[in-house]
Amino acid sequence: MQQGGKGVLALLLVPVLFVGLLFGFILLLGGSNAAAAACGPAGAGVKVDENTVPSAAVAGYGHDQLVNAAYIMNAAEALGLSAQAQQIGVMTAMGESGLRVLNYGDQAGPDSRGLFQQRDSWGSLADRMDPFKSATLFFERLKNVPNWETLEPTIAAHKVQVNADPYYYAKYWDTAGQVTAALSGVTASPSTGCGSGALGMPLDMPFNMTDKFGPRSSPTEGASSYHPADDLQNWPNPCGKPIYAIQPGTVVLSDRLYLSIKSPDGYTISYLHSHQSDRLVKVGDTVQTGQKISLVGDEAPATGCHLDLRINVVGNINPQVATLSLDPAVPGWVDPEKFYELFGMTLCNDTCHRNY
Repeated sequence: MQQGGKGVLALLLVPVLFVGLLFGFILLLGGSNAAAAACGPAGAGVKVDENTVPSAAVAGYGHDQLVNAAYIMNAAEALGLSAQAQQIGVMTAMGESGLRVLNYGDQAGPDSRGLFQQRDSWGSLADRMDPFKSATLFFERLKNVPNWETLEPTIAAHKVQVNADPYYYAKYWDTAGQVTAALSGVTASPSTGCGSGALGMPLDMPFNMTDKFGPRSSPTEGASSYHPADDLQNWPNPCGKPIYAIQPGTVVLSDRLYLSIKSPDGYTISYLHSHQSDRLVKVGDTVQTGQKISLVGDEAPATGCHLDLRINVVGNINPQVATLSLDPAVPGWVDPEKFYELFGMTLCNDTCHRNY
């Protein structure tokens, strides 16, 4: 599949009680109750002994394919890369070759070879046909992708492989997690948390946080004194900036103020203040992590363009998400920053300024 080498302080003014009642109704309307899927491990990559790879298949991949996955993981570990990188590498090779060292090309070119279908511009044929060396070539390019760690994994892979479809690899992510977990001795299960699929950032980085989750002084008459969300914006010109889905799911609401996406794990992530005319998805659509879903706006009630990101866990079936603390003042809502911590990620990191 590989192609050729080629500032304003934002304030939410919606009464919390009304919103809570609204979502109590919405979350009863449906959406899948599929079991939670494990996401990739967060920490340092581990070295795998290729001689101890199980003979039994894992997630449909046989012994020889698992040995190739081990070589991929070891190439990442040798470069000091994380378990996340290992899973991205295995995911990509699943999509390119089914974890087989292919000695023939694909539609992108007759010279595509190996686990990653790398073309002549990548290196010698011998290197491209060697599982460890070809994976090393892949990871050396991945390291040069800006902010690859915070990109949706399929997008990170796409920026290396330049696939015709940037979301092509997404369907292999969970399976790659099962394989890397098995080879590293970590059991992948819903109880490991992380929800369904990878977690992405809602705005292009860097962005600012202009209001946080929790109690606040009511900014104006009629505004809530407890903010069940985090407000984010790309300073200094936030209006019209893209908003991305932070997780996959199904659009369950798209009204004047709310754009809400329900996870397969039952909880709902909402993106507020974009104008309906800027929405790129509609109720019933299935979206993927990292997919552009709307543009930042100032749909009232708000003071300035920003994204209000909020998460309601009514209906959640993910046991790890269920560990998040709830505040009686805002039943059902959880702190988005704590939600990100479940994924080993930081919503407002070193590049993010807190303007509140």
